[in-house]
Amino acid sequence: MFAQDIMNTDITTISADSSVHQAIDLMVAKNISGLPVIDNDGNICGLLTEGDLLRRIEFGGGRSAGNPDETSLVDFDDYIRSRSWRVSDVMSASVISVTPDTPAATVAEVMFQHKIKRVPVVSGKRLLGIVSRIDLLKGIVAAPAERTASGDDALARAIRARLQGDLGLDTDAIKVSVQDSRVVLEGTVSSDLERRAIRVLVENVKGVSGLIDKLSLA
Repeated sequence: MFAQDIMNTDITTISADSSVHQAIDLMVAKNISGLPVIDNDGNICGLLTEGDLLRRIEFGGGRSAGNPDETSLVDFDDYIRSRSWRVSDVMSASVISVTPDTPAATVAEVMFQHKIKRVPVVSGKRLLGIVSRIDLLKGIVAAPAERTASGDDALARAIRARLQGDLGLDTDAIKVSVQDSRVVLEGTVSSDLERRAIRVLVENVKGVSGLIDKLSLA
């Protein structure tokens, strides 16, 4: 599953020349917490989020630039963001984006690492869509179950392969048997966390109807 499969293409945008008043009215009317900002060529040039707007409250709607001898570039930036009513001055100009063929797992990783709620999907600078956290959740629910060969022996082979491939475990230390689609695990594990990871792996193998855990801690 890729970004293009889960992105929302019904995007509400605002121009860089618009006013903050217009942006707030649009966000309230659409019940959204962020707006992609578009330049005169129709390319994305920034994002305006509720966090950007809340900085005005943080600074009390504005503050002076301070003593000229002590004023820093940060002070000037804060002054502009807290006093200007132009979207281009208040928006976040550094846009973190993904491409349509970015795997959904990578999109989630990008959002987690950068602590953002949404990420634009772009081709060059052209905005194609937006992926939000809720879009990712919808993608998880809609994702087709992994296909696994039918039959007890096939299930056992699939589980052994995933124990080694997904968890890097020595399958000689863990005996996997399957009867009537019920999995029996025997052997030793190094920790309760390892046991839980194995349980989650088995439960996610399509065709498994139950699990009997006979694993013991080493």
